[in-house]
Amino acid sequence: MGAIDTLFQEHGSPLLERLPPVFFTRPLWVLEAWQWLGLAVLLAGAWVLGQLGEALVLRVGARAAGLTKSGWDDELLAAGKGPMRHMLGSLIAATGARLLMLPPPAQGTVDLGARSIIIVASALFLLRFFTRAARFLETKVAQSPEGSDVARVRGLRTQLSILRRVVEVAVVLVAASLLLLQFEAVRNVGVSLLASAGLAGLVIGLAAQKSISTLLAGIQLSITQPIRIGDTVIVENEWGWVEEITLTYVVVKVWDLRRLVIPITQFLEKPFQNWSKVSPDILGTAELYVDFRTDVPAVRAELKRILDEESKGLWDGKAHGLQVTDLSERTMKLRALVSASDAGKAFDLRCLVREKLVAFLQAQPHGLPLLRAEASHLAFPEEKTQGLGLMPARPGNNARVEPPR
Repeated sequence: MGAIDTLFQEHGSPLLERLPPVFFTRPLWVLEAWQWLGLAVLLAGAWVLGQLGEALVLRVGARAAGLTKSGWDDELLAAGKGPMRHMLGSLIAATGARLLMLPPPAQGTVDLGARSIIIVASALFLLRFFTRAARFLETKVAQSPEGSDVARVRGLRTQLSILRRVVEVAVVLVAASLLLLQFEAVRNVGVSLLASAGLAGLVIGLAAQKSISTLLAGIQLSITQPIRIGDTVIVENEWGWVEEITLTYVVVKVWDLRRLVIPITQFLEKPFQNWSKVSPDILGTAELYVDFRTDVPAVRAELKRILDEESKGLWDGKAHGLQVTDLSERTMKLRALVSASDAGKAFDLRCLVREKLVAFLQAQPHGLPLLRAEASHLAFPEEKTQGLGLMPARPGNNARVEPPR
């Protein structure tokens, strides 16, 4: 009742006259009823003041950000919308609780809750800010003159994706550590672990060797960049695009919309094909088997016409050609070479060229391969055929006919 006595000494007896006696005679836990009532009012007021304070800070910050050309202040304000109200409300609640003259256990609980909310809100603010900052930086680079360099944009996107995940893991670990260190039991466990750090470090190091190597491989991949998000790759005999890169695995979107999940260490230990490492431009071929009497210059001219008039924007206009690359005893093989701006367009362009050239060859008198055979015109002598009981052979007929028995 010391707090009540002090309060009465400061404010006099009118407080006794206005509050029912139950507020002073029936304590719950270590708080009396009037303190519970005051705490509830304080928490509600802190929540309202936190909302108003956040709105005021954001409004003033928006006006200040409008005076600058940089977009970082806008991202900072956008990331603070939400976490800021919780931090302000917690500070107001922790400060106002002291006016209620709470007992030390109750005041410690209020301070613990306020600190926990501030830690969580701060971690949430950092996570949102780093996410928005990575997105803003990527957009800014894409809109700059350097944005025309597709390889540079993909490399930056990959680095930001990996580094953002590293920062997220670090922020979550630090926030969780700060939360747990507030409790005495966890603090004692931490001291015990530090006392046996040698043995614990050895055991944890051996147990997490694979995980640590995978984590380091993810960081190494973001620095060396053998692959980037959006690259066209062939891995495990599958052709697709790199859709996502994490600290432990890579997701490859296969051409038929399947997702291939590959451990990140495989891209550092095993060979794979990256069709867009330097540039997404690529050459494609379409091979045709034709007759020996096919008019090759006419086919070459038809290929140029197809690329100019019917390619539907798939051909980038950089390279084309048609050559006789092989001969067999029956046909010769033509290879049409075309170029495209990426692997997907190259595949569609190859199919289009193959279809159009086959249609052109079908309309030619000597386009598609013909199977040739030479018939024998030798005839058996009449006297020998009569002696053997065989019918004389007709010109162009080298089959032997047996007489009926």
